Amino acid sequence: MRSLFLAAAAVHAVLVAAIMLALRIDIMILSAIGILATLAIGGVAFARGGRGAGMWAGLVAGVIALVGWGSWLVLWAMDTGRGGAVINIGGILLPALAVIVYLVAALLPATRRAKTAPRQPPGRGGEGAVS
Repeated sequence: MRSLFLAAAAVHAVLVAAIMLALRIDIMILSAIGILATLAIGGVAFARGGRGAGMWAGLVAGVIALVGWGSWLVLWAMDTGRGGAVINIGGILLPALAVIVYLVAALLPATRRAKTAPRQPPGRGGEGAVS
């Protein structure tokens, strides 16, 4: 899962950088790529059957990314002409926040550790006892 979440962070970081650098790419194309990438990453994570805190953080990052990239589509649906300059703070900040949360998800453990029985010291009937 760690490499999956790092790849997700990289994809979203590149898309956010494309917005911030004001490249000549239509924002709707970037938004569609962001939404499709988020859904694909979520599908792969679901298929792998991940568990633990990292998976929950990845879920939160995916929801944040979907809301951020989806806000561009909502703005487009409200004004299909897109004649004026539009500043979509959520559409810029939320995908950037998703990058940070994906990085946190990559750092968190993917599974919970099983509780083990306490070890007995050597010489008291444990593994290291001498007969």
